[in-house]
Amino acid sequence: MADSSYCIKVVCRVRPLNGKEKAAGNSFVVGFPTTNVVTVGNKTFQYDSVLRHDSTQEQVYTATAQPLVKDVLSGYNATIFAYGQTSSGKTHTMEGDLDDVNTRGIIPRIIYDLFDQIYEMDSNLEFHIKVSYFELYMEKVRDLLDITKVNLPIHENKQKVPYVKGVTERFVTIPEEVLATIEEGKSNRHVSVTNMNAHSSRSHAIFLISIKQVHKETQKTLTGKLFLVDLAGSEKVEKTNAQGLTLDEAKTINKSLLALSNVISKLSEGSKSHIPYRDSKLTRVLQESLGGNARTTLIICCSPSGSNESETKGTLLFGERAKMIKNKVEVNIELTAEEWRKRYERQKEECDKLKALIQVYTKELTRWRAGDAVPIDEQFPIKAPSSLPVDSASLTTATPTQPLEQGGGASSISALSAKEFEAERSKLYQQLDDKDEEIHQQTQKVEALSLSLKEMNLLLETSQEETMKLQEQMSSVERELVHSQEEVQEVMQALEELATSYDSKDTQIKELTNENEAMITENNVLKASIDAKDREINELMEGLKSDDKRRRLLLGNLCRDMGEMGDILGTKQEEKLISLNNSDDLSEGDYSNLRSYFSNIRIEARSLVEQRNILEESEREARQHADTSLKELNSCRLKYSDLKTQSDLLKVSVEEVREEKEELEKALIELNEQLLGLRGKERESLTAAQHDRKTELEQEILKEELQKKQLMYQEEVLALRDEIKNKELLIIQLQEQQVHQELAQQSLQDELIQLQLQREEYASLSNRYALKQKVDQDYSGLMDTVKSEMSKLDSLKRSLYEKLKTRLKNKGISPERQETKFLEENLEELSRVHKKTLSSFSEVQRDLLKHQSLLEVKSNRVKELETLLKETRLAADKEYRKLIEEKDQMKINFLSKLKERDRIGFTRRQGPTIVRPVSRPQGGAESRSVASVGGSREALLAVAGVNIVGTSKRSPLLDSGSGAGGNGNETGGE
Repeated sequence: MADSSYCIKVVCRVRPLNGKEKAAGNSFVVGFPTTNVVTVGNKTFQYDSVLRHDSTQEQVYTATAQPLVKDVLSGYNATIFAYGQTSSGKTHTMEGDLDDVNTRGIIPRIIYDLFDQIYEMDSNLEFHIKVSYFELYMEKVRDLLDITKVNLPIHENKQKVPYVKGVTERFVTIPEEVLATIEEGKSNRHVSVTNMNAHSSRSHAIFLISIKQVHKETQKTLTGKLFLVDLAGSEKVEKTNAQGLTLDEAKTINKSLLALSNVISKLSEGSKSHIPYRDSKLTRVLQESLGGNARTTLIICCSPSGSNESETKGTLLFGERAKMIKNKVEVNIELTAEEWRKRYERQKEECDKLKALIQVYTKELTRWRAGDAVPIDEQFPIKAPSSLPVDSASLTTATPTQPLEQGGGASSISALSAKEFEAERSKLYQQLDDKDEEIHQQTQKVEALSLSLKEMNLLLETSQEETMKLQEQMSSVERELVHSQEEVQEVMQALEELATSYDSKDTQIKELTNENEAMITENNVLKASIDAKDREINELMEGLKSDDKRRRLLLGNLCRDMGEMGDILGTKQEEKLISLNNSDDLSEGDYSNLRSYFSNIRIEARSLVEQRNILEESEREARQHADTSLKELNSCRLKYSDLKTQSDLLKVSVEEVREEKEELEKALIELNEQLLGLRGKERESLTAAQHDRKTELEQEILKEELQKKQLMYQEEVLALRDEIKNKELLIIQLQEQQVHQELAQQSLQDELIQLQLQREEYASLSNRYALKQKVDQDYSGLMDTVKSEMSKLDSLKRSLYEKLKTRLKNKGISPERQETKFLEENLEELSRVHKKTLSSFSEVQRDLLKHQSLLEVKSNRVKELETLLKETRLAADKEYRKLIEEKDQMKINFLSKLKERDRIGFTRRQGPTIVRPVSRPQGGAESRSVASVGGSREALLAVAGVNIVGTSKRSPLLDSGSGAGGNGNETGGE
């Protein structure tokens, strides 16, 4: 039944100048002559209320949304939506900051106000509260609570009221659940950055709250819906500088707002012409709010800046036109069978009175048409009395005259045509809905194909990347092959050079052997002459004894020097020089030169041996450092394994704590179910005949049981508090273990520093190796000098040989035999020294390569330990943060439970029941009270006095599928 016509309430809100506008020097062009009048330039606009730029969020809520709370709880539909250009403050007005009490917007304030008034209502009322949140983005309805639903269709119910089919609906019992749902939806909403707004909404967001209240005694049902709409702002491209996707979004937003403006213009004219609701999905969803069954409040948000004067005037004109729209507001009530029967009887009685009146008028009209003059006292008055006798027989037997039948036929024809027109219109609307459904299915298929195409493109890109990587690997392998071929060629060239050098050496050896054979033959020839001249030599030896003594003394000194040098070099030169002692006479200057030469050789040999000893000592130290580093690495591995086992134990303990918490919550739920089952049994056991006598006894028993249960609940709460304290102590212990683990990590870091120091020591060893190479180079240079000096010695020997030869020739003695022996022994000794030097050099090179490989292994191990240390530290930090977050969450939950209990009142038992429907697989035929306590927060609310129960009876408005919320709290649309 229609209560009254209701004009849309329009409230104008003007925001202050922002930072950009102040920096640009824009003027404040809006004036406020009175509290309901605003002026821009020379034009004046009047609304229900005008909120200045210094108005607070609380004042905005009081002026716009607060009166609608009682209307919704009384069974009316209500709508609040904000309109205006971009960056005019629409989202701030509707949402604001949800966490700040002063700056929160209309939506959080009206949610708390709704629940506060519900808590103050009659205890015989039972409430079903469900919410849904969706947006209109690019002319597609997207579910913000289930992002997989991207293009939902809009259908009409039996009363021709549009609704979004398949949207997620969540049943809520406390305002915190509603705010959590809003936060979840906001995270999925489309926003973007433009030149005018850093957080610009790119879609129209609609938050729907549906409240159904049932009186437990009379079964009277009222249903109220509250639409909270945050429209996207109209944009000018030259101001926002939108491009690409942002430009397409702006076009779609402006198109939908233009359709909304056209609908409001048609409604403001008051004509009964066609209203273009179907031009946009926005106007289709808001059809009941614009000219339908809803109390609507429009908030027009304006910018006071002179740069936006034209947009501000357009917004104000939009508000003026909307103020002229009238809605037909009705209470959404579901009557009981008794009320329908009474209404039927009342209407039937009125119909019988009208039929009796028609019969009286028909009789009088028949007499007049027959030519009879009806006296005035027999004429029936035009205004018939309310109490007119009704003759049922006359009503059934009386027949009207022919003209009346003709008139009735015309009315029936017009009624028939109206029915046909209505049927045709409903058929066309049904076809439109079917087409919308078909379009929805096709768009879903297109989106699925686009997703598969994207996946194929990604697969193609990955395959292309893999082929590129394979090509790069092939090219690198080819380069390595070419490089290896070049290396093989170089090795072959080196082998060829070695072969040629070997051949040249072989030829030289052959030449030397030939020369040696020639010299042997020559020596054999000379032996005869030597034997012949031995006699002459013996004769001359007696004359040379004095010279021989002097020569022997010099050669003895020289032998001692050579002996010392042999001790140093590890060779014995005395035997070789004894032959010189037995050789012919030499001059004193030649012997002094030889002595100085051998003293220089001795000094250089000593320095070379000392350098070699230093290098061997450095090698021993390097081996010792390597052994110590290996031991330290093994200890680091053991410590790392210990830390890993400790972290695993911590994880196991945390899981045990969680399982204990879940078991306690399940036990609390079972206790609630038992309590509610007892209540149900007690109610079923009562009968009408025993009600008067057993009521008092049953109430006393029930009170005693309730007191016992209350004590049990209090004990459970205390146990939960003790458990929380124990968990906090456990968390403290875990934190201490975390500190110990951090200390262990610090020790690992110290060991890593020691390893880095060892790396520096290895670097110093490499420097020593470079020094050793330098020493080797010096040694090679020394060998060259030795060779040159030996060549000089050979030349000196040859000169001495020539001198001796000339002297012997003069004296008749030939020294070829002694000279040959001396040269052979000298050559063999030099070759042995050279081989020993080469072998020592090769050993030094092998040791150097070994140390280099050890150094590389140590450096790789150090890097692995560094990475393991970083990973261990990151894992430990993650576990520590996780424990801290769990501790904070437990504290927050416990404090919120206590606050909720204090807010509602621990002993209040007479408040209304907020019901959370729980769906069954087949839909139960009977409704009963079932505990639907979902977590510790609902448990504390149950103890505090707000009964959160569930019904197994399925709501006819719910879809079969559940939404994304879980616990049976979400259903999928109508």
